[in-house]
Amino acid sequence: MTKRKGKFPIEKVELQEIPFLGQYIINSILLQIHNIPSPLLDVNMARVLERYFGERKLSDIRYDPYLQELAYRVVNHSASKEINWAILDFAAEICKARKPLCENCFLSATCKYYKKVFNRRNS
Repeated sequence: MTKRKGKFPIEKVELQEIPFLGQYIINSILLQIHNIPSPLLDVNMARVLERYFGERKLSDIRYDPYLQELAYRVVNHSASKEINWAILDFAAEICKARKPLCENCFLSATCKYYKKVFNRRNS
């Protein structure tokens, strides 16, 4: 940081060169400091995206190309910060890891997870 005069680089490649910065922190810096749309992809956001759109292929969310691309597409908007925080809040309040509140969810009509669980219960 001394070399950079206390400023974070704006390029993702340069941020990746800084020791101990992982994908989430790098995306946070791009989003919060530089206003570059970037997903705050953690297990909570991954859960919401996978339940709604479909499951990832790889176990590690950092390396799953489907989930990475999906997360970027979802937050690639001028209101990227708000979208990120809305998804994370939604994961905490409605689309919980245990006992999701699907019956209170405004997305249930088009949600793959809801359709799968609902169809299984009614079979």
